[in-house]
Amino acid sequence: MLEESVFARRTISHNLPVLPHLRVAHLQARRSAISDLIWMLGILGMTSLIGFMMLRDGPSPAILAWIAYLLGIAAIVYRPRYGVYLIVFFTLLGDALLSPWYPFNKNFSSFESLLFLNNSVSFTPLESYLGLTLISWLSRMAFTRQWKVYWGPLSIPVLTFIAFIAFSLFYGILTGGNLTMALWQSRTIFYLPMMVLFVGNLIERREHISWLMWAIILPICIDGISGSTYVATVLQFDLGGVERIAEHSLSIHFNAIYIILCAIVMFRASSSKRTVIISMLPFVMLAYVANNRRASFISLGIVLVLMAIVLYRVNRKAFWLIVPMVAAIGIAYTVVFWNAGGPLGAPAKAVRSVIGEPDLRDASSNIYREQENLNILFNIHSKPLTGIGFGNRFYIIVQMADISNNFPFYEYLTHNSFLWIWMYAGAGAFFSLLILIGMSIVVGVRTLYRMPGGDLSMTAAFAVLYVIMHFIYTYVDMSWEGQSMILVGTSMGLINSLMHIVAKPVPIPRKRWNWQPDPKPVPGLV
Repeated sequence: MLEESVFARRTISHNLPVLPHLRVAHLQARRSAISDLIWMLGILGMTSLIGFMMLRDGPSPAILAWIAYLLGIAAIVYRPRYGVYLIVFFTLLGDALLSPWYPFNKNFSSFESLLFLNNSVSFTPLESYLGLTLISWLSRMAFTRQWKVYWGPLSIPVLTFIAFIAFSLFYGILTGGNLTMALWQSRTIFYLPMMVLFVGNLIERREHISWLMWAIILPICIDGISGSTYVATVLQFDLGGVERIAEHSLSIHFNAIYIILCAIVMFRASSSKRTVIISMLPFVMLAYVANNRRASFISLGIVLVLMAIVLYRVNRKAFWLIVPMVAAIGIAYTVVFWNAGGPLGAPAKAVRSVIGEPDLRDASSNIYREQENLNILFNIHSKPLTGIGFGNRFYIIVQMADISNNFPFYEYLTHNSFLWIWMYAGAGAFFSLLILIGMSIVVGVRTLYRMPGGDLSMTAAFAVLYVIMHFIYTYVDMSWEGQSMILVGTSMGLINSLMHIVAKPVPIPRKRWNWQPDPKPVPGLV
């Protein structure tokens, strides 16, 4: 009996699932040790690099820029979601004309950049953050063996469009296009699908959406302060004869602030965001008027009309209280300032240039764009299916004004960025872009009407209206640069994933005291 009981105990002991748990614990300890080693080596490398640069160059603002850049790398490695916030914030911050030293959107080979590294390093800090965020996200999934990728309804249109862009890149190079120019033309377009992918998979909870909106709002407000400072200190508030103070795209980014503010008021969203935007609004408006982009005025007017339609849907009483009064003020302003010059008359002048008689400057700009469109149509008819391919100059059959001194890439880029896609990437890219825009609007509107209100409805309204506004702007101005692609990709990513995020159940918060009323469930999709 004794031998049988001992044998039984040994059998039971042998069959208990102890070894698998020990194996898991052993692997966890090993992974922790590897992670600690990597972090130690990374910190050692960062401090060594900064120390070497300080020893070589002495005190310099570039040291602070490198510290911020390396800290961003550490944050992305620690948590890939931080990469989304950092990419959006640092991309929208700064302007090539207002702050030529600002490094994030410039190559490491740009000598004026604070992060100048070497003449042969022809990629940007932005692209390094994009690549590192992708690697960090994939590595985390491989490390945890949880391969979960959310695609959403926009995934197929986005991937189809970018496939045609990739084809055109290779086609242009194989047909004699300049490699450097081909990459320069097309590489920013690849930012768009990456941001759609990142936002859909790394922004997972409602509070993440709020932080992402802050990453959009704050840098644009800072740009407004920068532009206003330039107007006050350099121009001495004299805007006569000033064509612009910053890049074209900055104006449409300012439009995003106006859209967000209107959406906050409409849906009674975050009071902190409303307070920040209203306090920054004078700076943003001064820089916006000084930059004087007709296309931004027109596109903003169209989007405000669309916002009025949304307001009619969600609150008809507020619609009849606000919209007729605002419309009357807008009409009165346009009549009074129809022939006025200066910054106050700039929006009215933009309307006049479209539906009336433009002034000399706008008329010459219109003529140039009409001649440019004729050249675009000729190139489209010459190669309608494949396009001429990135890296090739487009054929100029209608002579345009010589702007080569101010814009040396006039043979590669056009103001009509919408048809520019067809001209360079062919019919497949153009029609897949149309499908992508249409799907974004359809899904975005459906998402907007299913949001429970507050910040979520504000975010949905901003995302879909910004996409519409951007592609209206694309028809008349250059808009495939990196900053716009990051913001458009973020907006499409929000459209693609908002319903997926809001549909997730949210735990009911606990009562702090027993005498408090029971907390209500967090509202979900309508």
